[in-house]
Amino acid sequence: MGSKCRSRTTESVSRPVIRSPRLELRITEAEDIARLVAQISDFEVAKTLARVPCPYREADAEAFRSAASAAMALGLDLPLTIALDGELIGGIGLTDIRGGCDFGYWLGRDYWGKGYASEAGRAFLDHAFENYDTAIIRSGVFIGNDASLRVQEKLGFEVVGRRMVHCLARGRVIEHIDTMLTRERFTSLTS
Repeated sequence: MGSKCRSRTTESVSRPVIRSPRLELRITEAEDIARLVAQISDFEVAKTLARVPCPYREADAEAFRSAASAAMALGLDLPLTIALDGELIGGIGLTDIRGGCDFGYWLGRDYWGKGYASEAGRAFLDHAFENYDTAIIRSGVFIGNDASLRVQEKLGFEVVGRRMVHCLARGRVIEHIDTMLTRERFTSLTS
């Protein structure tokens, strides 16, 4: 196993639907666009993400959906919607654009503090380690995003460093805490 995220099988990852007790992780559909825009255009949400503009407009959502679909078709990324009772409440994904696996997620503000991020993360990471040939998944948070760092710690991620990362919504470079999760650690915590 290497550090790159290569799909073990295109069949199991091409249009995944991942279920957890309360949530469904699925492809972003056209009918999700209005909720996507409403949830992620909240500055309190956008400021926690590196590549999301604020305000976030319908054109941004359509461009994301188109790019996500193309990246999934090529096996490059696995971007999914987090849905509760069929309604988009956030997003979760895995990218390998730099030759390794990067994990990210977000929730609309009304859904914070209810355990959804941990639940979605656990289900998603289980799927990722089962379907991708990788030993390591990277993630991280901007400094001050203590709740998200706690989610990552619950999932088994460990802090491995700090660096400066540009935040599009804030329009500046922010200190970022880098985290990492190994397949072995995740397996030991979930078995």
